[in-house]
Amino acid sequence: MSCICKSNGTEASKGPETVVTAHGLLDGSPGLNFVGNVEGFAIGTGEADVIVADGFTGNVALKIMEGSSSALLGAVRTAALSSWRTKLGGLLLRPALRGIRDELSPEEQGGAVLLGLRRLAVVPHGSFGARGFQRAIEVAARGVREDVAGRTHERLQAAGALRKASDAAASVPEQS
Repeated sequence: MSCICKSNGTEASKGPETVVTAHGLLDGSPGLNFVGNVEGFAIGTGEADVIVADGFTGNVALKIMEGSSSALLGAVRTAALSSWRTKLGGLLLRPALRGIRDELSPEEQGGAVLLGLRRLAVVPHGSFGARGFQRAIEVAARGVREDVAGRTHERLQAAGALRKASDAAASVPEQS
């Protein structure tokens, strides 16, 4: 499995301090095929199996991809319904286009698995309907069956990337 960091450039020194620090920690980690940084346009290319990003950047990237996918599929639908000839062509393409639509649909993905936690957490999209929540439950069930949280914890521990509970608690700001 290959892993990359999301940055504003491919150089190890590019990006905010957290990205540069993450790059340094991931680069050379035993058992990890870390291939370096990637720019935003490479997210959907399959260049890596895992892309590491901070929560804000990752969320923005996902929302942009969702919006772009929706707009593109809407444009294809409008074009396919624009004349009797395109409607006929659309009927022939329907099975293939349905597969693409399902692959791009956030509801079909079911949600994001949060890695690095001691228990499994699946975060569904806030706009999911019944199908999306069904898929999120299926993703969670699969994660439990495959012990995703346990295996992730073991790998992080082997890489020396776990913080002690006291260190983690100390990094949480006090609420007043």
